[in-house]
Amino acid sequence: MAEELVDILVPIPLLEKFSYLPPKNSKYPIKQGSRVLIPFGNRTLVGVIWGKRLQGSADKRKYKRIKEVLDAVPLLSSNAMNLAEWSSRYYHYPLGEIITYFFPPSLRKGNEASFRQSKYIEITSKGEFINEDLLSNAPVQRKLITILKEKKEISLKSLTAFEISPSAVTGLEDKGYIRRFSRELSPYKKLESKQQSKPHKLNEQQSLAVAAINKGQNKNATFLIDGITGSGKTEVYLQAVQEIVAQGKQALILIPEIGLAPQAEERFRDYFGDRVMSFHSAKNDREKVDAWLGASKGLIDVIIGTRSSVFLPMKDLGIIVVDEEHDLSFKQMDKFRYSARDMALYRAKLEKVPVVLASATPSLETLKNVDEGKYELLKLSQRATGAKLPSFSAIDLRGKVLNEGISSDLIEATESELTQGNQVLIFLNRRGYASSLICKTCGWISNCDRCDALMTVHKNPLKLHCHHCESQKNYPEQCVSCGSDDFLTYGYGTERIEEFLRKSFPEYKILRIDSDSTRKKDSMDNYLHEIKKGEPMILLGTQLLAKGHHFPNVTLVGILDADSGLFSADFRGSERVAQLMTQVSGRAGRDKKPGRVVLQSYCPDHPQIEEIISGSYEKFAKKLLEDRKASKVPPFAFQAKLYAESPKSLVSRDFIRGLLKKTPLSENLRKDIRMVGPLPALMEKKSGVYRWELSIFSKSRSKLHKSLDILQSKLYDPKTTKQVRWSIDVDPLSSN
Repeated sequence: MAEELVDILVPIPLLEKFSYLPPKNSKYPIKQGSRVLIPFGNRTLVGVIWGKRLQGSADKRKYKRIKEVLDAVPLLSSNAMNLAEWSSRYYHYPLGEIITYFFPPSLRKGNEASFRQSKYIEITSKGEFINEDLLSNAPVQRKLITILKEKKEISLKSLTAFEISPSAVTGLEDKGYIRRFSRELSPYKKLESKQQSKPHKLNEQQSLAVAAINKGQNKNATFLIDGITGSGKTEVYLQAVQEIVAQGKQALILIPEIGLAPQAEERFRDYFGDRVMSFHSAKNDREKVDAWLGASKGLIDVIIGTRSSVFLPMKDLGIIVVDEEHDLSFKQMDKFRYSARDMALYRAKLEKVPVVLASATPSLETLKNVDEGKYELLKLSQRATGAKLPSFSAIDLRGKVLNEGISSDLIEATESELTQGNQVLIFLNRRGYASSLICKTCGWISNCDRCDALMTVHKNPLKLHCHHCESQKNYPEQCVSCGSDDFLTYGYGTERIEEFLRKSFPEYKILRIDSDSTRKKDSMDNYLHEIKKGEPMILLGTQLLAKGHHFPNVTLVGILDADSGLFSADFRGSERVAQLMTQVSGRAGRDKKPGRVVLQSYCPDHPQIEEIISGSYEKFAKKLLEDRKASKVPPFAFQAKLYAESPKSLVSRDFIRGLLKKTPLSENLRKDIRMVGPLPALMEKKSGVYRWELSIFSKSRSKLHKSLDILQSKLYDPKTTKQVRWSIDVDPLSSN
């Protein structure tokens, strides 16, 4: 008689599922979405049940048995399993590894899916009727019985307060008078949500946007809130979420950066009280498990999180919001190279809920979908506070002497705003002290040994640091080439600008906000609290300051290096520069005080600088769309990349060449596919390996994926891949 087999998703980088026999004595039933302990080689792994089937009569293999089913109730819903399966097909990544993204680390290891447990003792029925005089020779036991008769139960932690020893507990437990038990302590309470503050009054455009989103409830519709900076996009989707929550449903809010979480959480708590939580990498494992459980049990109304939050289980999802939808941070750049925005769109389709995309600088892909009628456009063309957009001016740096990268014009403008009691934001998207270290005697330069990149000089602590592979070196006392101790620090980073600003404006507070200064937990929250006080100060930072923050007292934004990225080899480079410049400029003049933006540039007459000065991202985006259409690149074609990495450059190149030779595509398929490469990556050597890539373009999404399927079938051949590490990136966003 054929035996039943269970197909298991195993967290290893292979495409297939693995079959096991059911456990002989299972405490819990075999159901799709439950975790199991399985023997795999000489290891024991945690897998996830995919399904059951009967063993074929011709199948004579010997199957191992599942050791244990870990969950009484499946942790993953059928929608979650469908999302994982679609992700595997679309991104050409092993399903067994993708499924681990749906769990926090603790649950991946097989730990119990429960809130923190607290241990208690309670009196039994036998203990209730005991004559306490029988315990006259055990006064501590007698005391405990008296306490329990009154309180019924107490926690083991509280025993010391009552001066009860563990031996007294054991003695009464052995006699059957008391028993121990555990209870889950959920940090969330199922309370009726109460309005914490009155909603802001909406202008006409905002009201129309909220009404449109409300009409899309309980069905899959996609909306783009395309609003200028400060137009109140957050208030629109916040009030739309309020309608969803009023129906007892949940909202998932995706944000691009951890730094935006404190501000977003505070804003939502004003509306929904304590039924709001955040989920991101800065949380510890206990906090992640609690958030995961709170969302899955419906104890939370609003979940705010970074890209990994798209995998969170939710009991009754009602809406998904992707704020700053254009942001590169929504794309995972290694291993499982998914886009959280695109995953959110597919998840919403599965769960039949609306998606709201919000941005002042929408991606070209999103704008094209609006043009084609796939998304509904909700336009916000005026600032919610009634404030005007900031004025723009460019400082021509040609022939000017700079003070540590800052022109005298910008210094004067900064001083003027500070003396009026305002705040100033200085933007430089480069952390550290200096871009490189150079020996004045022989010209030695601080190259990274592992990358085609320079090591950045950091001053606090003093070191050389590669921002690509994260390798670090001590700051040299002597030149490694000639022995000289005469060095020049070349270029500017936020540390160096901070040092100059502190000397120039000693009476004002300087806040440097970059990924170095915000490493500690709650550091970003503390910075935002300082800014919120409204005192005159200088905010100096990288793109962490450019996204979504509301700084009502910032009246001047100074962009130190407006030319950065203008001449990128990446066809997406100009789009990113325009987005970043527009976003950071939007921090100025958001409230009653007028704002202005000053751009330092060596080429102020560059078309892109002129577009930014005119303040029209929309016009610039339309021109870019025309250029992309003529070039037959995304969003007017679909793209994927195959990467190959190895310690030797030619091995990486020849791997791709050899793959193409032994994987002939049919003539019918080849005519719809355009391949570019193999070519070295823009940074060929990174983290000690040499990287080559093959770009594949097609007007047909299905033809692109068909070609990837054919190539991928050869990639799992050990003979082919033993010398290289390869990866596939569908819809790539980076050329690094």
